[in-house]
Amino acid sequence: MKIFIRALFLFAFAVCAAFAENLPQINPCPSGLEWRFGKGQIFENLKTSVGEAYKTADGQTLRFDISYPKAEAPKGGYPLILYIHGGAWVGGERFSGYGYFNDEIRHYNQKGIAVASLAYRFARAENPKRTMDCCVVDCMDALRYIVKNSKRLCINPDKIGVYGHSAGGHLAFMVAMADQNLFEGDEALKGVKYKIACAVPQSGPTFFWGGENAKNKLYHVLFGNPCDKQLMEKLSPLKYVKKDLPPMLILHGQKDELVPVKAAEIMREKLEEAGAPVEAVFAKNARHSFENALEPDNDGLADIRRAFFAEYLCGSQPSKK
Repeated sequence: MKIFIRALFLFAFAVCAAFAENLPQINPCPSGLEWRFGKGQIFENLKTSVGEAYKTADGQTLRFDISYPKAEAPKGGYPLILYIHGGAWVGGERFSGYGYFNDEIRHYNQKGIAVASLAYRFARAENPKRTMDCCVVDCMDALRYIVKNSKRLCINPDKIGVYGHSAGGHLAFMVAMADQNLFEGDEALKGVKYKIACAVPQSGPTFFWGGENAKNKLYHVLFGNPCDKQLMEKLSPLKYVKKDLPPMLILHGQKDELVPVKAAEIMREKLEEAGAPVEAVFAKNARHSFENALEPDNDGLADIRRAFFAEYLCGSQPSKK
């Protein structure tokens, strides 16, 4: 158990007219929930459907929640942002959010965008033993489930964006870039494909390597002991760089003490070389969770995220491509 607690400090902190009358049952966010990583419950006092089960794995029912706009849905359903929480792939929970994102949900809902947050399985050394690929599989399965049930959920499957911080940033990279066929999960979702319209990975690792890192106990949980180098490569977003990718906005702090900014700089460089649509913002003085961020500060970063999602999910701004 100590390794999981230690890991959290090592890596973590690292959103129709035709559908309107068929909205899923709205279950309010439970009150009094414990939260650990953000300012509080990200869906508190919002029009939220809580606890949609997307699959069962290892005896665990995995769920997500959706906060809906109060405005009537457009013909094809609401655009959606899927938020992926951080926690070093070994912890965290879907009811809490990264910093200013709590307030952003209200902004997105007001702009007609739904926001979802999911639970996923964590890597474990035992009981049961699981490597980090389970996190990717679950995030992809949640997206498959949303696409398969998009009409009932009142979501536009062609307008899905993804956002995550730290481990969630890595998972945002993976669901946007990796070959879905390499991470098949629930049999009931087999053959279902999703499409990401845009992605905002924040403070996320872009590749993994051996060497001294292979001695790290967290690496033994994430990749096995001894570390499986092929699995490390499979879980490195840099492996999947190509031209045909959704637009990405990479956010990273220049003084990130857990995931060096060089990881994000290399990703931007490789995406640009491939001709993939990418923007990157490296906040001056910002650490892993964007403490002390300057040029832009956290308010500025929130504005940048909001404009990016508005452009690609709502078409409210002219394309920069």
